[in-house]
Amino acid sequence: MKPTARNILLASSAYLMTAAVPAAAQEAAGYEPVADENADASPGIEDIIVTARRREESLQSAPITVTAFSGDQLEERGITDFTRLAQATPGINFDAFPKAAPRPFFRGVGSSNQGAGGDPSSVAFLDGVYLGRAAMLGIDFYDMERVEVLKGPQGTLWGKNVVAGSVNFVTAKPVDYAEANAQLTFGEYGQMNGNLMLNAPVTEGIAARLTLGAVTNDGFRKTFDGRALDDENKLSARLHLRADIGPDTWLLLTGDVANQDLSDSSRFNVLLNPFTPGKGYADYANPRRANPDRLGFTKSRTGGVRAELSTDALGFANWTTVASWRTLDYEFSSDLDGTDAATNAAIGLPVSGLQTLAKERADSYSAETRLSSLSDGPLSWVAGLFYNRDQIYRERETQQSATPTTINRFFGHSTNDSYAIFGEAQYKFDFGLRFFAGGRYTKEHKEYRARRLQGALAAPTTTYDTETTPGVFDKGVFTYRVGADYRLSNNVFAFATVSTGFKSGAFQEQPGSATLARTPTDPERLTNYEVGVKTDWFDRSLRANISAFWMDYRDFQTIKVVPDLTQGPTGTRVTFDSADATIKGVESEFIIAPVSWFDATVRYTYLHPYFSRFIQTAGFDASGNPTFVNGAGNRMSRTPKHAVNATLGLQSSHDASWGWLRAEVVMDYQSDAFENNINDYKEYRKPRTLWDASITYNFDDRYSVQLWGHNLTDKVYRIWQTNGGFYQYVQYGAPRQLGATLRAKFR
Repeated sequence: MKPTARNILLASSAYLMTAAVPAAAQEAAGYEPVADENADASPGIEDIIVTARRREESLQSAPITVTAFSGDQLEERGITDFTRLAQATPGINFDAFPKAAPRPFFRGVGSSNQGAGGDPSSVAFLDGVYLGRAAMLGIDFYDMERVEVLKGPQGTLWGKNVVAGSVNFVTAKPVDYAEANAQLTFGEYGQMNGNLMLNAPVTEGIAARLTLGAVTNDGFRKTFDGRALDDENKLSARLHLRADIGPDTWLLLTGDVANQDLSDSSRFNVLLNPFTPGKGYADYANPRRANPDRLGFTKSRTGGVRAELSTDALGFANWTTVASWRTLDYEFSSDLDGTDAATNAAIGLPVSGLQTLAKERADSYSAETRLSSLSDGPLSWVAGLFYNRDQIYRERETQQSATPTTINRFFGHSTNDSYAIFGEAQYKFDFGLRFFAGGRYTKEHKEYRARRLQGALAAPTTTYDTETTPGVFDKGVFTYRVGADYRLSNNVFAFATVSTGFKSGAFQEQPGSATLARTPTDPERLTNYEVGVKTDWFDRSLRANISAFWMDYRDFQTIKVVPDLTQGPTGTRVTFDSADATIKGVESEFIIAPVSWFDATVRYTYLHPYFSRFIQTAGFDASGNPTFVNGAGNRMSRTPKHAVNATLGLQSSHDASWGWLRAEVVMDYQSDAFENNINDYKEYRKPRTLWDASITYNFDDRYSVQLWGHNLTDKVYRIWQTNGGFYQYVQYGAPRQLGATLRAKFR
């Protein structure tokens, strides 16, 4: 990252905020206040329009479990990355290693597989475009219209690899009038963020919207000599250009880029602390300093271009076509042990250090064309075609020395082609009952080429190379969704669905032989049975939404780093195993806003996720023979049984001449969870509760200043860990942080 670019953005945001200080005097010159969506005159709880079923509909009328956040809610709650989004959404967890490549888990279903031959089980879409690699989630969250978190398989309308859920990022699009937003954030640990949005009509029928972002943090933790750990450093830009090219016809062109340049993450070896059965290893009281002998880094650049053409000219249906290209250039290096050779020797680690590295280059090309009915009659439908091609190249290695002289590097190159035809139809009766059914046929073809280098670093040898004889996964799969919903009254809406999802077979990232390198796993399959009710009461001053589900999960591709003595006493290998699981649970959301000055939101998720079949590879002896553990009956990893997110808000009247105040307190609770599927309490997360709070002073509809605090009790909690027999390395979440955010909006 170049500090000059970041400083220019921060200065531009500050200038935009101050340029209109005499705004009141300039209203006659064409400035108009931004309408406040939460003004006292707005009755009831805000409704959000979602596109979970590829058409616009009210959140309260969508027969699917959705947690949605408007753009304003994202800003007010400081949701600027996937970590904070997951904290605000019970039922979602994530694998946080590496920091720039989070991998989501929905209702216990996800994948830690980072290899070129693997895919996610729960995915994200940016304006409908599939983000197939974890580091592609490093997008800018500023100037979003909304974010939709869809629970359960979306294998009909969204398709590829949406086994258990998806996050749909919907960015704000150009409008035909001039407007601008700016935001500046300052906080502890050198936190300085700047965001800027400029929207302007270019000429009649053409408008552009530019969004810029900069995020920087000097590190929540430090090395003993003062170098940054757990830092942030990101620059981003997004440009939309929309043109009306005919009656009811428009073209939207988009380009975006996000560039991250991070230092290493901190590591702490809790194996040195006391172990309590049923509670695991004790945590450090104040983990703020680490001593890596080789400071790692993460460099990631992701972005792409997108074209969308939409027209109602056909009369009977809207025709939308989207073509896109997403790209990723990623490099990662980490001192896994987080300390120096002398400390490793003192604690009994039989090697001087453990280093991990990965390089990845990925390109994803996709195209989708679909028709959506426009008739107001009882029958509505959507149908389309989809194509995706992913080309992924990746290197990975774990080095067992602070100064390695040997190499054990794995190279993977995957080419994936996915073709699909899909459709869904719905019929509505006059008395409020609707039936719907849809299906998707997907053809997946994946070719995986692998190579392994071993031996002396100066003159390595090739152990195997499958370039000319790659592994192949080729399969066609049909997924479906059927159900019914019924509006019992204006206040009560009920639904019931059966839906399926699948994920294509995966190839191992660190196979021990050419034969294993060519052998794919079976595809994952999931069937979800779900019922729910959505209700609004007392003129929409009380909302209660509840859903219950039962998921039958087959051929779950479990990923685990296990000891491999063929590579030395601390050698490891990434293994794949297959399992079946039954997951059942309840999702709920309660919102109350009885008066203009008070509101509260409580979201609660209960999960009961257990394996019904699971034989896991436990390790490899010096001769390469595997050992196994029977994990049937174990709880799935990264899955708290109970998760609660609650927000309490108080605000003054908007009628006062001095402006108005809003105060919020947010509680995020998760019960205990295992980091692995063996449930041995070594890789274990204790229950934790995080408290955030903010108070915002709105001068008027344009200007506001927010004072905020995250993790107010300075809770020490784990977000990632790994156990290798001689070590138990953990990574902790962010400590308490206080700061302020200044915002300005102009129209």
